[in-house]
Amino acid sequence: MTAPLTPGRAVLLVARREFTTQIRSKSFAIGLVVTIVIFAIYIALFSFIGSQSSSNTLGVTSSTVSLEPALQAAARAEDRTLTITQVDRAAGEAQVADGDLDALFDGGPGTYSLLGKDTVDSDLQRLVSTAVQQTTLTQALTAAGQDPAAVAARGAVAIDTQVPVDPERGQRLVLAIVVAVLLFMSLIGYGNAVAQGVVEEKSSRVVELLLSTIRPVHLLSGKVLGLGLVGLVQLLILSGIGLVGALGVGILTIPTAAAGALVSAVVWYLLGFFLYASIYAAAGSLVSRQEELQSTVAPIMFPLFIPFIFAVSVLPNDPRNTLGAILSFIPLFSPTLMPARAAMGVAPMWQVLVAIALTVLAIVGVVLLAARIYKNSVLRTGSRVGLCEALRTRA
Repeated sequence: MTAPLTPGRAVLLVARREFTTQIRSKSFAIGLVVTIVIFAIYIALFSFIGSQSSSNTLGVTSSTVSLEPALQAAARAEDRTLTITQVDRAAGEAQVADGDLDALFDGGPGTYSLLGKDTVDSDLQRLVSTAVQQTTLTQALTAAGQDPAAVAARGAVAIDTQVPVDPERGQRLVLAIVVAVLLFMSLIGYGNAVAQGVVEEKSSRVVELLLSTIRPVHLLSGKVLGLGLVGLVQLLILSGIGLVGALGVGILTIPTAAAGALVSAVVWYLLGFFLYASIYAAAGSLVSRQEELQSTVAPIMFPLFIPFIFAVSVLPNDPRNTLGAILSFIPLFSPTLMPARAAMGVAPMWQVLVAIALTVLAIVGVVLLAARIYKNSVLRTGSRVGLCEALRTRA
């Protein structure tokens, strides 16, 4: 007589089945390669756009060529590349029309003009206006017998901070955004995989055979654990390739912070996955067909979208944002927001530990709730099971 499965062994068997099935599938390898290619394309595209948006070509005529030093000084102040070519008016207009020049700068004091083909880049407009205004002011002060440098010194404002400026803030910002993107993609992708797997087993009646030997909560736990490990493997591969590449080409020069961000991403991925995967599994058990799944899991995506958008749009400009700090303690938001704040260096260790503790408590509650929903719904086929009905305790 075969000995009954212990709870731990039952969970591990299901987890091993899910892990090996996914890892050996062609879809995992293809998905990994496609993800790497997409990331590479995005990086190349953003690098190209960044280089294009930070550089301009400007034509100057004989009447404006004297302003070239002021124009280049204004460009350096804004960390832009400005290529200046001296042309006559007719040749400049032709080059603007052909796209060889972004704009033609002509005229004199009071009649300066900037000619573009159909529009003039707003940054270039500001740069030229700054150079003209600065030159005009300098000439006026000189004519009045004033030293422009002395006047500028009297109007200068010194910038100081209570906390020393972090010279690596830019790189920490990049790390925070990358961590947020990876966690967001992993949680949504493999959370959906859990829900789809539940629906497939339910619709094919395979789940009935599985539940004849193991309890629903063990099946749910094993499925979540197995797919979570698959997602972790993918996360580590993508992160490893990204970090090695970034350190190799010099984009990142802080390996300690990068390694810390990777460890943080792994910890928060595991916490976030167990939290959200349990919710996804419970949602998947409510329906019997794949066509009904998307409408059921759609509401689950909102708690993922909110912190993701906050992490990539608000925190880069205001990392100490009060609302962001508060939201990072809410378990459904913590897996994305807290590692982003930590990567930026604005989340002290006590905040990270408190957020982890709150998330662990939330996982315990969500798993127990999801297990009840799963148990009461996974064997019911046909029409969609209502949430209230799935929560009822059955005899």
